[in-house]
Amino acid sequence: MTLTDFQRIIVMNTLAGVGMGLVGLFVPIYLLELGNSLPTVITWLLVHHLSLLFGAFLAVYVSNTIGLVRSWYVRIVLVSILFIGLFFLPTYSMILFILAFLSGMESAFFWIPYNILVVRKTEDLTMGSSLAFMSNVGSAVGIVVPGIAALLIVAYGYNILFAIALAFILISIIPVLPLRHEKTDFQFNFSEIRSIIRKNKQFILPEILDNLGQDAQVLWTLFLFITSFTVLDIGLLGVLAGLVGMVVTHITGALIDKWNKKAIVRFGAIATTIMWTLSFLVAIYVPTPVLLYIVTVLRGFALGIFTSAYGAIMFNRARSNDAQFLVLREIPTIFGRVIVFTLTLVFLALNHFEPVFLMVAFLSIYFWFNNLDDLVRQPDETFLKTD
Repeated sequence: MTLTDFQRIIVMNTLAGVGMGLVGLFVPIYLLELGNSLPTVITWLLVHHLSLLFGAFLAVYVSNTIGLVRSWYVRIVLVSILFIGLFFLPTYSMILFILAFLSGMESAFFWIPYNILVVRKTEDLTMGSSLAFMSNVGSAVGIVVPGIAALLIVAYGYNILFAIALAFILISIIPVLPLRHEKTDFQFNFSEIRSIIRKNKQFILPEILDNLGQDAQVLWTLFLFITSFTVLDIGLLGVLAGLVGMVVTHITGALIDKWNKKAIVRFGAIATTIMWTLSFLVAIYVPTPVLLYIVTVLRGFALGIFTSAYGAIMFNRARSNDAQFLVLREIPTIFGRVIVFTLTLVFLALNHFEPVFLMVAFLSIYFWFNNLDDLVRQPDETFLKTD
């Protein structure tokens, strides 16, 4: 059977997702277990995201020359160096922030080509179901990955985990090798960039705010770990969150193609605000394991609805000038993450961690009242309106 281009991307994403799924949840915990302070780990995450922003522009520059798939070759080299560095980190602690830089770079060299190819290989009218299908295939395969990772860490340690994760990432490149002809044509000139920003200016603030809930999930995991959760507890929670996420993404993906996208985004935003507020209250007043489990899973339900619906809108918007749009959107996206992690460091300096969750809840209120018409409108329609 011959795979379609979209199916090849799905297989690649699934294999790479298993690899990163094994380590993504546990790298910050690994850094804590090595004796790094919580502010140091937050700073590490901040450097990672700043590096991702720089890497986004570098990745598209490289893809202009060698193509999107060959850019993943660069990613494989970067992630290999990263995992080797994590292996030696207990001995050479001075490389900590070098690894943060490498982590951001390898993420950029994965996500920029991936997002561009997803835009090119899907259709507008079925974007919601296409994204849901891609996500659910990955979730179905990787739903037990956090649990397996936790068991590997407890039984064999982190180094075995890093080796297995790297193996999956290495083989993930095989399915997409036939797509090596795909390239980008990013125009590195001020007038082109200014034109795209002007035509998509209504996306700037939403892009700053839309990822805050997902980024705060990392902070929530760290909170759980320093509160009382073990690595096995985190792994089990990851499995439960994966189950919920798969169900929510499937349902939401089908609804996006049939129902009003704006209504789904707004419903998801309201649910997200409520659940982050509840998360804050539980963290402050009744941080029992059972309630922490419940609020984490329910919040995943809310975030899944919002991110699926908003993601479909964003990908459809990127059909015109795909590389330029997807790279330039990293600027407000990373700016939002910088805000979250910087304010977290401020709260920690004041000996408080929990207020960051209430802050995320407050900022998500923006999507309750935002006029989403300009986001849902097709690019050509918007261009006609703004020119």
